[in-house]
Amino acid sequence: MHVADIDLQGFLEVHAKATIEARNNACPALAVWRQDIGPFDPAGLLRPLFERSTRTFVWVSPQTSVMAMGSATDFTHVGRDRFAGIRRGWEKTARTAVAGGPGARGVPAMVGGFAFAPRPGSLPEALMWVPRVLITQEDGRATLALSVCVDPRGTTPDGPARTVADATTLLAAAGVRPCPSPQLAGTNLVEIPSASEWKALVAHTVEQIRRGRFDKAVLARQLRVSSPCGYDLASVMGTLLDTQPGSTAFAVAAYGQAFVGATPERLVSLRGGRAESMSLAASMPRGATPAEDVCLRAALMEDDKSRREQKIVTATLRRAFEEVCDTVTVPDEPHVLDLPNLRHLHSRIVGEVADPESASVLDLVERLHPTPAVGGQPRRASLEWLGEAEPFDRGWYAGPVGWMNDEQEGDFAVAIRSAHLDEGTATLYAGCGIVAGSDPDAELEETRLKFRPMLNALAVPLSERAPYRRAECKDLD
Repeated sequence: MHVADIDLQGFLEVHAKATIEARNNACPALAVWRQDIGPFDPAGLLRPLFERSTRTFVWVSPQTSVMAMGSATDFTHVGRDRFAGIRRGWEKTARTAVAGGPGARGVPAMVGGFAFAPRPGSLPEALMWVPRVLITQEDGRATLALSVCVDPRGTTPDGPARTVADATTLLAAAGVRPCPSPQLAGTNLVEIPSASEWKALVAHTVEQIRRGRFDKAVLARQLRVSSPCGYDLASVMGTLLDTQPGSTAFAVAAYGQAFVGATPERLVSLRGGRAESMSLAASMPRGATPAEDVCLRAALMEDDKSRREQKIVTATLRRAFEEVCDTVTVPDEPHVLDLPNLRHLHSRIVGEVADPESASVLDLVERLHPTPAVGGQPRRASLEWLGEAEPFDRGWYAGPVGWMNDEQEGDFAVAIRSAHLDEGTATLYAGCGIVAGSDPDAELEETRLKFRPMLNALAVPLSERAPYRRAECKDLD
């Protein structure tokens, strides 16, 4: 696209109206311009996006692509009411926002995510924002949304002309998919907890289940990967897009860090009063041959431990949906979800929201998170155990990541199969659902399988992936 293709004059008119709103209300007001653009390849925007902005958001699912650069305004909140706090902040802003342009109205307006638990960390426990430049593609239709926050005093550093220029430069720089990062020797890997400590922890958790403390707990491990050369976000995300089809690849870059991954698990989406979620649990590797693959697929469906684990998740999600939906549809039997490295049992849960006029996807996120697929069941008892047992804070691992539009509809995924990148260190996460009958050796192997997609994206040489080193005591602080 060229500068002339973006309607700067239309954006300036919207900006003028927002300026009046800001002065009349003595508070900042958003000016938003939307227009349709030609279709684009999300992978082709990765490199210019990450090179031109330190605040970025990427979301590429089988249904929707969202690429965002910069921030017009941030929403943060701390504490247990963080989801409601973000919603209140957005509603206050939306009351004075001025939007215009011929582009689609149902596209994302706000992007971001939440930590697993409401506690301080290297990234905020709740961070969503309205991007300055946001490009969305769904059902073959691509929309550009440009946003500026207008100060009531008239001092707006990022005005329409600059925002249009930044968007034009970004779109003009779209090119080929980024190449995978080269594999470099000298990578250092540290697992937390170590293999022996992990197996002891799984056994201890099974004993807690036997005693009736809870029915299921999802334990997580870290794998800290240090590289002498740092990490190229564009290449990492490009590899995830190429190697994890069917998953949602995501990236949140802020405060000099990035949280990235490719998750197969949807937390909840809300569109037109229709809510959807996914019960995802139990894992089994893919086979080395087609015949072995068929055999392992059947074995997963017939495995009693796996069926019990997935049933716990399904029942909990169904109950949550029934509290806010007139009708809820859940299949009688789970299906097998095949991924490149693993397969899982999953069930699609659909509900018609009872009051679509007042429903917000953030309310559903708050109600569902954390599901038994990443926390446990019962929720309180299992989370208490995780607080005692896990030797680290999860940060954004297994938290909700996604987007919301003007009507408070949206889509959020569970941020698993993920890593936190900070300069030359990547902290990978993998979790396992522990129920009665869980085998410590099998759970160890499952975590190592779940680390593989991110290790591949980070270009860690196969020769350096195992055995992992045991963490020193200082790593557990």
